[in-house]
Amino acid sequence: MSLINLVSSKYIEEFVLGEVLHHGSIQITPFRNREYIKKFKKNYLLGADSSLSQSLGYKDPDANSKKDRFNIDTPGLVSQGYLFNVGFGLSVHDISFNAIANLSYKNLRYGKPVFEGDILFGKSAVLGIEVKKDGASNGSVQVKTTITNQRDEVVLEYVRQVLLRTSPGQTINKQSNLEKQPDKIDFTETQLPLEYKNLNRGWLENNGKTFEEFEKDEIYEGDSASSIKLVDFSWLQISTLNDAGVHHDPNSNFIGYGGAVKSITEGQISNHIPFGYFLGMNSGSHDAPTYPSDIIQSIFNSTNQDDEVIIGSFKVIEKIQIEDRADMGILTIELRGDKIVTEAGLKAYEKAGFKGVSKIKDNKIRVLTMEMSVAIPTDKSFK
Repeated sequence: MSLINLVSSKYIEEFVLGEVLHHGSIQITPFRNREYIKKFKKNYLLGADSSLSQSLGYKDPDANSKKDRFNIDTPGLVSQGYLFNVGFGLSVHDISFNAIANLSYKNLRYGKPVFEGDILFGKSAVLGIEVKKDGASNGSVQVKTTITNQRDEVVLEYVRQVLLRTSPGQTINKQSNLEKQPDKIDFTETQLPLEYKNLNRGWLENNGKTFEEFEKDEIYEGDSASSIKLVDFSWLQISTLNDAGVHHDPNSNFIGYGGAVKSITEGQISNHIPFGYFLGMNSGSHDAPTYPSDIIQSIFNSTNQDDEVIIGSFKVIEKIQIEDRADMGILTIELRGDKIVTEAGLKAYEKAGFKGVSKIKDNKIRVLTMEMSVAIPTDKSFK
């Protein structure tokens, strides 16, 4: 029997409006959470420092049972970036194993906090299907993915649109019945952070800021620029059960998993918002492919050691003060990831037939754009 007959993921013509796909479960171990923070430099202190989160009231309701069952002492908060990747990874085999591209995210909201040792479950409902023309060999499916914990509480929910192939030799006719999504997330449906209080101002270091110090329309650059190696792309996929074939295919130049690009970019800007607590995402897109730096160089015989470097930044779109929450405000930011395109990267684009090469300016191209909402403590929250 050929391997392709063992793959459970659907092709575009196999999706049915209204169907619900159940994705199984995964436990987030302390090692995986902390390894993620280390690899992607996620310096958000609520996730990285368990003593801080506990002092602010983040107590795991299942801490005692985790000690007895899994020998986990004082479970820390799980990085929200890792949670995003876990939720995405759970859904890949049922939805996007045969994907050409992940087109967009909409209406992403974080729910109850997730603690190390939690067991997460995923399911997706098919909201819509879009095919651009009759006789097409691909089309996109729109799904709403919901991730819950062992107490059946929602911890993450979002809508994404995925471009998929048809079955080999099959075509599909034009259709469009996508469900319209709100332009902005509803903060009443998100989980606001617990009270910020008695924070150490020294932890802001050189670039960290309080809510009052951010300026609307200002652009804030990340503290570093870095490429992503194949081992880190692969580690993130393996640890989140994400087995999408395109990321392991030499014919695709081992195109890098977009969740790792999001992770490295968020890590780079964390020096500005070390106490940030992400509420959700209005919209997001992966704008151009990225490749593992150590592989792309060897494929195209490049000696450039800085290939596929990602540069993270964000622009403040809006500042929002929440009634009865003097301890925090909300920033709406546009998270940006720009990539330096070198000789090997350009050859990879040419080989792939990537049509966006005209967007390369000064050897850079936008690879990630996400409009996100993040809670930031005010001056009042600091000692």
